[in-house]
Amino acid sequence: MKFRSIRSRLIQFMLLATTIPLLLSISITYIHTKETIKEQSLEENKHLIFQGKTNLSNYLDNINKASLVVYTDTNFLRNLRKIPDDYRAVAEVFTLLQNIQSTINGIERIYLHATQSGQSTLVTPATFPKREFRSEPYVSTRPYEKYTTAVEPTHKSHDYGFPPSPTSYSERDVFTFHRTITNIPSEKVLGVLAIDVRLDAVAAICEQLFNKNNEQLLVVDENGNIIYSGRDEQIGQKLKDEVLLEHIHQNLTSGSFENGGAMHVFEKMQTPYTEWTIIKRIPNATLYERATQLTQINAAIAVIALLIIVFGTLFISVRITEPIKRLTSYMNRIQSGQLDVDIDWNSRDETGIMFARFRQMMDTINNLILREYRLELANKTNQLKALQAQINPHFLYNTLQSIGTLALQNNVPRIYALLSSLAKIMRYSMNNNDALVTLREEAEHVRLYLDLQKERFSDQLEFSIQLEPETLRVPMPKMILQPLVENYFKHGLDNQGNQGRLDIASRMKPHGVLEIVIENNGESIPPDELKHLTWQLERQQTGVQAEWTDEDGIGLHNVLMRLQLYTEHDSALHIDNIKPQGVRITVEIHTEAKHTEENNE
Repeated sequence: MKFRSIRSRLIQFMLLATTIPLLLSISITYIHTKETIKEQSLEENKHLIFQGKTNLSNYLDNINKASLVVYTDTNFLRNLRKIPDDYRAVAEVFTLLQNIQSTINGIERIYLHATQSGQSTLVTPATFPKREFRSEPYVSTRPYEKYTTAVEPTHKSHDYGFPPSPTSYSERDVFTFHRTITNIPSEKVLGVLAIDVRLDAVAAICEQLFNKNNEQLLVVDENGNIIYSGRDEQIGQKLKDEVLLEHIHQNLTSGSFENGGAMHVFEKMQTPYTEWTIIKRIPNATLYERATQLTQINAAIAVIALLIIVFGTLFISVRITEPIKRLTSYMNRIQSGQLDVDIDWNSRDETGIMFARFRQMMDTINNLILREYRLELANKTNQLKALQAQINPHFLYNTLQSIGTLALQNNVPRIYALLSSLAKIMRYSMNNNDALVTLREEAEHVRLYLDLQKERFSDQLEFSIQLEPETLRVPMPKMILQPLVENYFKHGLDNQGNQGRLDIASRMKPHGVLEIVIENNGESIPPDELKHLTWQLERQQTGVQAEWTDEDGIGLHNVLMRLQLYTEHDSALHIDNIKPQGVRITVEIHTEAKHTEENNE
């Protein structure tokens, strides 16, 4: 019972009416914000990674340009052939290597091997230059002799086979820029140059591209070697993520993809000496952090709004249901016979008006009961007298039968026929057991009535009854047609001697509607009266209570009322004039709904 109360339903309705839109709004806002933030973040990171790629490319280009000094210095290639015998040539080579070292920030050491003289030279910032004779360059440079320029992946720094000095730095992460020195325009190799570059400059560029706390950045070469990483333990290792490797090996120069609960943005550096790829990994928790915060704020607002709605609904429901409970209590006491209940409720809102009207209604009922009780006592005697003076209708019916038999015995069959018609009309009218009859029975009753009227008016009256066969068995209320036909003799029959005409027809319309049309050629209804009569019928058909008088057509009112009782206000009655003169009455009886209900029962 609690769940069926107005209070429970009101709370349920308010919760549903607010919770569903709020949840939909929060979901849609979260999805839309999430997608918007994703697009904005991707766009911002693409620009950021592109800028980082540009800076790294410029840095490598500067190293490359610095290494090209071996060709721009006209004495360098000649000095390579003179060392180690010519000390001046050796000093000039040392000077050039030191100039390269000082030109570019972050150079750890430079190694040079002259092929013809077999002289290897090492220049570092912390020690004096070292040199020694070697038949071949240091082993780490040999794989790159076949390239003009190449970049060795990040590795731990070393002294290229020279004895380490106390001031030299080792075990530092560097990448090496290799250049093979040839005797241009021939391809004869004169020497190999290896420039070790610390990751300081690369790290300085990369650290501007990501947040170390919740993001990750990788610089990977074409073979999957990690040049730089935000995690030191990954530097110099092979990349193990197959999905990342697959995207690196594609022909795309830039792009983004989602994998492992994170968004990845990548940009490729394509230079003549290396192909690095910058990859930034942004976890979804970081990417959608603002969307999550906004959703949490909206959820908090929604919870507060729901609490306000619940308390507000409880307050309003109490204000609504408390008067109803009080009124129900008064009704229970009245139902038990206590009609003098003291109805007490003082409020200026609608509930106060309702209690005031209920109090007035009970006063009126009490007064009516008292008056009706007195009238009942006063009318008992009158009713007894009326019963004693009442004529038994069966006596009249039997008397008419006896007179008809006497007329037949005296060879007056016409009188017998008329009396028989009158007796059948009386029997039809007196039989109160049948509230519903078929159209065939109703039409037969009207035919008998018209036969009597034709006897009265002779040749001045003609009538016809044309009923479609499928309409004959349709049920309808009793005594519907006779009052409508009777109106013709009361109001429409031409008394100037002209022949009167009355036609009755029926047909079935769609949706189980029985239409009966009664037409006559009598006097037409004046326009004002017809307008007023039509207005009254329309009001009654729409359920509005109308006050009818004899002048308005009380017979029409009674017919329409019984039709509406039978078909639950689905039937209708229309009246209009026809040309050149006459009146048409159309009756529409909706039988389909009624038959469906009866069959269901």
